Amino acid sequence: MLQDNYTQDLPLFKGVSIKYFRENEENGNLEAFIEMPVKEHRCPHCGYTTTYIKDYRLQKVKDLSLVGKPLIVTIRKRRYICKNCNSTFSENNPYIKRYCHFPQRFYFESIKETLTLQSFTSIARRVGVSVSSIIRWFDNINYPKAELPSCIAIDEFKGNAGGEKFQCNLSDPVKHKIIDILPNRDSEDLCKHFLEYTYDERAKVKKVVMDLSTLFRSVAKKLFPEAKIIADKFHVIRVVINSLENVRKRIQKEFHDAKRKWFKRSRHLLLKPEYKLTDEDKIELNRMLNSSSELEKAWLLKERFYEIFRKDTRTEAKKELRDWLLLANQLSIPEFKHCITTFTNWRTEIANIIGENVSNGFIEGSNNKIKVLKRISFGVQNFRRFRNRILNLI
Repeated sequence: MLQDNYTQDLPLFKGVSIKYFRENEENGNLEAFIEMPVKEHRCPHCGYTTTYIKDYRLQKVKDLSLVGKPLIVTIRKRRYICKNCNSTFSENNPYIKRYCHFPQRFYFESIKETLTLQSFTSIARRVGVSVSSIIRWFDNINYPKAELPSCIAIDEFKGNAGGEKFQCNLSDPVKHKIIDILPNRDSEDLCKHFLEYTYDERAKVKKVVMDLSTLFRSVAKKLFPEAKIIADKFHVIRVVINSLENVRKRIQKEFHDAKRKWFKRSRHLLLKPEYKLTDEDKIELNRMLNSSSELEKAWLLKERFYEIFRKDTRTEAKKELRDWLLLANQLSIPEFKHCITTFTNWRTEIANIIGENVSNGFIEGSNNKIKVLKRISFGVQNFRRFRNRILNLI
């Protein structure tokens, strides 16, 4: 049993004969010498079978590393000559395809590396080939136009690819999957993209989730007639939070340094919902609110705004939002004028949040991952490559 040649059973060299498999003591590389067993071959020109060998050729290829060491394989290739038509041809080798410089699994493993968040340079360094080779192999990947789901989310991100500053992320917020990456956020180009789908395909979309973008809303109303437009809850609440923060910043400028620093460090108490405050937090919050009546009014507006999302129906939410807008108008806080204008224009979409369990959470997270990919790659100018890399990664 000790005489058995276990290298013959290596899955890397299935279907070929291994003459030797050893470690080079000088450079530490693993080296193998393989060839095909001698057998009859059919001539590809006339179909006549032959076993006459014309000559041999040696080819050195690099394979995947084994136990952390590079594997260099020398292949002894035979060329046969047909006695019937006098033509020559090379034997078929299951280890490596014709005209290839690497085994098929080497290409697969290299492309598989693009499924992780790393640059092409890092992948090339790991597998031991040039960056241009990795990019050339990856460019053979192509993602076709995806089918539209019943619920879509749309958002923009700064990609700086293809000569455009912003690209659009189109995702499925239910299945947490990116549908497509669009080259820009221009309304005309967005309409052209969605018009590539038939009316019946677009009519299947029942919900469209977005931030407070009038551009996306106008496109959604035109091209998704059966869809209900839902404003993203985070972006809606953030408008109120930013207004409250602007009131705090204006008021604390009037305080002396010590109080101003304490006010700034305690700002999280203003932003935290009242039901999450501890008894100690409430004492500190009262100290802050007693410093300014205008800040107290702004904080009450923020707390009152949360009541909209505690309603059971959209009708009740619309009524609560209408009452909130009237209260904000009466209090006349300058920083809340933007809230009043925005929420007046988005009343229906904000009320549509009630009863829905979808948001832009996934699309915002994928945008962050896209920005990390762009940063570690030092930017990607080719939009098609950038799009395929995103769809391959997320």
